Amino acid sequence: ASVGRHVYYKGYTHLLSALAGLPAEVRLVLVGSGPLTPALQAQATSLGIADRVHFSGALPDVQMVALLHACDVFCLPSIEPSEAFGLATAEAMLCGKPCVVCELGNGVNHLNRHGVTGLTVPPRDVGALTEALATLVNDSGLRQRLGDGARDWVTQEFSPARMKAGTLALYRELA
Repeated sequence: ASVGRHVYYKGYTHLLSALAGLPAEVRLVLVGSGPLTPALQAQATSLGIADRVHFSGALPDVQMVALLHACDVFCLPSIEPSEAFGLATAEAMLCGKPCVVCELGNGVNHLNRHGVTGLTVPPRDVGALTEALATLVNDSGLRQRLGDGARDWVTQEFSPARMKAGTLALYRELA
């Protein structure tokens, strides 16, 4: 699954190309919409994977949470540092899902820790993205371990108590 606005920096063209390199039983639910939706749909058709990609559009929160619980892997294939964090990634992690993200050198990689909560690949590297997704698709034990790590990390790092302590520490430093 992936969630986000269909704009260039989200890297969805790369995700669709990676999906084409995965076994036919692997499916993608792409939540969201945007100016690139028609082009992404056309790309899926030209790659011969249109029947494996579900363009759901926006979903109500309750359906989004259900989808995140039901999926096996979450992918945020963003290719530009303008993707500063990836809130949908945190939501997927809270649901115990391993995540595949690109190395952007920012909050995306603070959130998803390679080998602990998911896997990280170079941006725009379809081969690496395909390999990372295939690794998680084919290894249920690794998916479980990284998913558990993801839930533990996001629960610990972004708990209300931790956020309060961090905010107070910042105020003290600034004062």
